[in-house]
Amino acid sequence: MGTFDAVLAEASNQFGISSTKTTSLLSGLLAMINEMPGGLGAFVDRLRKSGLGDFVSSWLGTGEPRPISSTSLEAAIGRDSIDKIASKAGLAYSTAASALAFMVPKLVNRLAPGGIIPTHFSSEVLAYASSATGAVAAGTRRAAYATERTAQKAGVPAWLWPVLALLAIFLVGYWIWNSRQAAKNVAWDPAEQVRIATEKASSALAALKPGFSGQDLVAALNLNVINFASGSAQIPTDSDDYLNRVAVALKSAPGGTALEIGGHTDNTGDSASNMTLSQQRADAVRAYLIQQGVNGDMLVAKGYGDTKPVGPNDTDEGKFHNRRIEFSLR
Repeated sequence: MGTFDAVLAEASNQFGISSTKTTSLLSGLLAMINEMPGGLGAFVDRLRKSGLGDFVSSWLGTGEPRPISSTSLEAAIGRDSIDKIASKAGLAYSTAASALAFMVPKLVNRLAPGGIIPTHFSSEVLAYASSATGAVAAGTRRAAYATERTAQKAGVPAWLWPVLALLAIFLVGYWIWNSRQAAKNVAWDPAEQVRIATEKASSALAALKPGFSGQDLVAALNLNVINFASGSAQIPTDSDDYLNRVAVALKSAPGGTALEIGGHTDNTGDSASNMTLSQQRADAVRAYLIQQGVNGDMLVAKGYGDTKPVGPNDTDEGKFHNRRIEFSLR
């Protein structure tokens, strides 16, 4: 579907997730909007009421849609809504929330060309909103119809048309199955995920323009991953360079900006120890930033232990996402 192809490709590249999962995120988001009384208009109003009015106006204009943070999206539509979409896509909450926040501005911009918000979705959009499977089915039907039209033009006997259509459906189905099998066989590489996240966050920090808001800052900071070893509050040395850039950005933040540095753990060990460990992790990041010249009054460290997981604790990937530092505005 041409309308969303570019958005899906950008999201896949930006967050290092498969096209199947980005399509699932898009499907879940569109389904949620479609199920709202008032549809897209109601969705946009909800974003405006959450304090994103200026951002929404840029999405409905002719310029570049302004990005929002995952924290802002969560405040607007609720953690449960994002969690539901993340679960269906098989993604950790933080990854899904960041990807959805990235997609929403571009999605609204495409769904409301010229700033005109449609009262209902077109059949093409509804094909995606019905589910990722529905979108594939719609694509398969189009492939079958195209095969039939080609056969007609070539003068192929009528009895052969259904055979060719079934062949097209089989090939599409085989391709989908093969893609999923390949995705299952990709080994989880935390070092690569850290590298990708650091590159994205560093680019986002470098792109902050003078006068940036605290919200812009938090959105950039939360793109990164500080990959603490299990049971450790020692900041990995490969995070030093990034935290130095964070310190520079914090020293340029608008006056009055105050951030919470939230420490989180996976569920390894008992809850009391995890609460202590998460506080130590948050304290370690705060201390490092203060050492780099950041005013300590603008930073508060708080540990949450294993009480706010963003992924399942029964997989290495889920635990990786749960061992995190999360910034938020105070």
